[in-house]
Amino acid sequence: MAASSPDGAALDSRPRLEPVPSTSKGIQDDGNATVPPPGSISTESSGDGYDESARGRPQYAPIQQHSTYRSEKYRDDELEKTVSQVLGGIKDEDRERLRQIASLHRSKTGTTEPADLERKDTLASVTDEDPRLDPESPEFDIYIWARAFTRAADEVGLKYAKSGFVFKNLKVSGTGSALSVQQDFSTPFMVPFRLGEYLNTGARTPKTILRNFNGIVKSGEMLIVLGRPGSGCSTFLKTICGELSGLEIDKVSEIHYDGIPHSKMVKQFKGEVVYNQEVDKHFPHLTVGETLEFATAARTPHSRVRGISREEYVKHLTQVMMTVLGLAHTRNTKVGNDFIRGVSGGERKRVSIAEMALASSRIACWDNSTRGLDSATALEFVRGIRIASDVSGVSNAVAIYQASQAIFDIFDKALVLYEGRQIFFGPIETAKRYFEDMGWLCPPRQTTGDFLTSVTNPQERKARAGFESKVPRTPDEFEAYWQRSEAYANTLTEIEEHEAGLGDENLGAMREAHHQMQSEHLRPNSPFLISPYMQVRLCMKRAYQRLWNDKVSTITTVVSLWTRAILGFDVQG
Repeated sequence: MAASSPDGAALDSRPRLEPVPSTSKGIQDDGNATVPPPGSISTESSGDGYDESARGRPQYAPIQQHSTYRSEKYRDDELEKTVSQVLGGIKDEDRERLRQIASLHRSKTGTTEPADLERKDTLASVTDEDPRLDPESPEFDIYIWARAFTRAADEVGLKYAKSGFVFKNLKVSGTGSALSVQQDFSTPFMVPFRLGEYLNTGARTPKTILRNFNGIVKSGEMLIVLGRPGSGCSTFLKTICGELSGLEIDKVSEIHYDGIPHSKMVKQFKGEVVYNQEVDKHFPHLTVGETLEFATAARTPHSRVRGISREEYVKHLTQVMMTVLGLAHTRNTKVGNDFIRGVSGGERKRVSIAEMALASSRIACWDNSTRGLDSATALEFVRGIRIASDVSGVSNAVAIYQASQAIFDIFDKALVLYEGRQIFFGPIETAKRYFEDMGWLCPPRQTTGDFLTSVTNPQERKARAGFESKVPRTPDEFEAYWQRSEAYANTLTEIEEHEAGLGDENLGAMREAHHQMQSEHLRPNSPFLISPYMQVRLCMKRAYQRLWNDKVSTITTVVSLWTRAILGFDVQG
């Protein structure tokens, strides 16, 4: 209830989310539920802050089911009004970006643009001296910078190949370090009978980790991979990126990157498919700036925009990425680890994210990369890779264990895993309805990502009334239901239609773009971009930086060796 002043004015004028009575008119859904129209977010405060006619079970209109979002004209003033009411207002500099997002959405959904809006070129008034292109300026805008960088590359004829990936009948088994078996009470007693596994000797029986996966991620699309720990999310991402240490792909499985076979992609274009592991591993004595400059220098192309030097390219891109991820203040701070003091855990995770982004790869897989990040930083990270996908056509697959609704809505497709089985793949708009039609209940206010993951947890999931004996329970039953579903048939149809339009030109375009980025004195089939001489020089520079940043340990070791040598010489004499 809002407090009132003596003259009756409401002191609390914050927007209220008013319950909508079940008898209100709105869009009729497939079931009996009624979705209220836009405008259920009220900014007027009644006498007691509650509408008596709305008593009963409240029904809120999901954002993605508003009539103005899908079927009617998507007016910019409605967008700004809704965001201002819910979030408490938006900055003026963000309004233009909201209009761009609305325009992009209209182009994808086929809705028409209002006649009173005029489309403007984002880069029409941008010059080289524009502060929005300067990463050290407070007005820096990563979206404008990415568009300007892409335009400059097109002006000089630089080619950046785009690629998605397709996986069919994917079956992966693992042995050794790749196979992590959960320990239990009997583990210590079984050690004498499993000495071969602990001593890395003897025959090892492979275990199937993934089975019968099918899906497609086109260029510029983002895939969110959901599943509980141990369901195979990491194995799936490693397989797509060719990180097959201890893993084996079945002979009937097929993975290709817009027509480029998996084996050829891993051998000739390894740098175009990268994987970011969950645990961060860095040289702890290197500073953040030195770490990112090394990552940039290792992937600096031979042909660069406007003929800038390698040093200028490395410095500029490093500064841009540090600004975007909020690492500018840590440039001269050691990365550190569990034993050496350095940046915080969240900042260390952002360093790993920056290294991945600086690789400028066509396909990137992120294994729980939001671990250690706060909710706001995690959202900004996902928005960053969304910009990379839209502007550069990068395909991203991201495994997230706890995705907020704002993060989930950024993705294009979702993949749900249950103990190594694929139980859903498709657009994010259909994921929730798929499991609700299966018979599972999504509790109020639960995010879609948490709901999809909870379905694979027997302790969390709950069947809808009347479906208790009809819903699948075991992973095999979920997989069988998925393979009989319409969503599965749509996935196979999409794969067939995509493969029908592929040709040999994709491999030629990838080779041409890769060869254009390679430095001189490199064989065409080499996966590297810089020559062996440049690689040795770069690694020697990094080794010197490691020694210089750890002077105490280095000096102590040298003095100790000299002292032992002198004393040993005296004793012998």
